[in-house]
Amino acid sequence: MAKFTSLLPGKELPDAKEDFRAAKKLEQYRLGEKAVYLPRGLSWEYLPVSEIRRAQRSRRVISAGHCVTVREEKPAVDLETEAGVFTLNLEKPDSAAAVLEALGGERSEA
Repeated sequence: MAKFTSLLPGKELPDAKEDFRAAKKLEQYRLGEKAVYLPRGLSWEYLPVSEIRRAQRSRRVISAGHCVTVREEKPAVDLETEAGVFTLNLEKPDSAAAVLEALGGERSEA
């Protein structure tokens, strides 16, 4: 049985298991109505949607090779909370767009 742990202590969801069951699968992550779920081994950590202050598109650069360096940009989404920024590393640009759409678009709360 999977274990669900909040990434923000004191901000636990009483019904994380039910929200997870209804969550949309997007690459390795799950997007629920109340939380974003990140895999951690055989368990899941989650970030409550209500605690996300800002969601914005970003990217990361992957370098590989030692003789001929290959650099490739991959999409990511940064989720800013009062505890810091959590980054969802993705493989497809469409996945980043889907995350932002599920969270109500790129947003910033003052």
